[in-house]
Amino acid sequence: MSINFFLSILSGVLGGLSFDFPEVSFLVWFSFSFLFYILFTSRRPYWYFFLSGVVFYSIVIFWLGFVTRLGTFLLVLYLSFYWVVFSFLGKRTPRKYAIVIIPFLWVGLEFIRENIPAFGFGWAILGYSQFKNLYFIQTADILGVKLISFFIVTFNVIIAILWERKKLSLPYLLYAFFIAVFSFSYSFYKINRYKPEEFVKVTVVQPNIPQLFKWKKEARPFIIKRLLNLGVKTEKESLVVYPEASWPFLLDMDDRDDFVNWAKEVKRDIVIGAVIKEKEKFYNAAILLDKRGVIKGIYRKIILVPFGEYVPLRKLLNFISVFNSLGDISPGKEDVFFDYHNIKFPVLICFEDVFGTFVSSVSYYSDFLISITNDAWFGGNPEAMQHFSIMTLRAIENRISIVRCANTGISGYVDGIGRGYCLEDDSSTVFFQKQQMFHVPLKKGKTLYRRTGDWIFVVGFIFSLFYLYIFKRGYER
Repeated sequence: MSINFFLSILSGVLGGLSFDFPEVSFLVWFSFSFLFYILFTSRRPYWYFFLSGVVFYSIVIFWLGFVTRLGTFLLVLYLSFYWVVFSFLGKRTPRKYAIVIIPFLWVGLEFIRENIPAFGFGWAILGYSQFKNLYFIQTADILGVKLISFFIVTFNVIIAILWERKKLSLPYLLYAFFIAVFSFSYSFYKINRYKPEEFVKVTVVQPNIPQLFKWKKEARPFIIKRLLNLGVKTEKESLVVYPEASWPFLLDMDDRDDFVNWAKEVKRDIVIGAVIKEKEKFYNAAILLDKRGVIKGIYRKIILVPFGEYVPLRKLLNFISVFNSLGDISPGKEDVFFDYHNIKFPVLICFEDVFGTFVSSVSYYSDFLISITNDAWFGGNPEAMQHFSIMTLRAIENRISIVRCANTGISGYVDGIGRGYCLEDDSSTVFFQKQQMFHVPLKKGKTLYRRTGDWIFVVGFIFSLFYLYIFKRGYER
């Protein structure tokens, strides 16, 4: 076996570990240099990139295997295909422009992978691995998490070029130094400037209902009692938040007396997740109720999880069943902004916080955000931590606090500079029940990313493709 075989595996392993263990997140800053070295020195690097992608995604998203092993295997192959596409484009990049074009190619493919209709999967964007490095990632409010990815790829490209040339180059070193100094200085400035003056009391309830009997009929009285017991222990003058699909029944909106009576017993302003039925359609919803049990608003989840909540191309794939026990969930049609004492907030459900442009669009008119989810499917960490890391970058991108309420950890909130405040237990796991009140900062920070989104990287990607096409034609002549 060639050295390239081992280098490609090494890149995948080190890159994957940087997502699973935040303590070694620094690995991502050089782990892909091995892969880029192969790109520069091998005539046909495509197989090595595919192999490295398979190793990388197998390490990062192995927890999906708790839900579906076949689906995880197919998803890993699908995601690794993007790395093959990248290697095909990267191999055609002139070396003297690689330091600019290659980062644009990588980040452009991250954008496509995240936003491709029906099959978008924005997990494991490189920048998410740095969610604990607050003094480096505040630049996300300029161009989003993909700017962090851009910097990471740039560092790896510089290392690979210097490795290939076997000598130091002052311009490359100065460029890397500039990125580091700029990122640290900007982050230091933003962190010290962040001084919110208004707060809202929000109590997060983590019920820790095991997924195995969450929807079993005989478990419903137990679940409802736990939700009630945790709810009545909360601060009365706070907004109480329950996780996604907390209500253990299918909630028929034409027959909701039991649900309303339960809310009256809690005697709190509540946000709770429930699967609701309206006109023979099912929705994954978030419901706001006041202390009298009056429903003040309903948000129906807009971005659904393929194969978990619905099957894309249902007419062609009618032989495939979704993983939930109800069948296909219908998507909501519009954004909903709840009002709590003249404080406006939307609710993100499940993986909606993965989509940066979507979160920015709803945060623009909001005082803070709430994200409710159920990560009990996936065996705790590292999935829960990875999901929390995504929300951390969303908070920085929009300079807005995000409350997170999960059935199992991690629950708590992230403020506008990415500092996390989480429910904690004596155990080291995320599987515990608890409720806790937080004073959540309200701050409508204006950010460039909230206005522009990812368009700069999209334009950079398109121009890179256009240049490679022109360069290739000129080369062939």
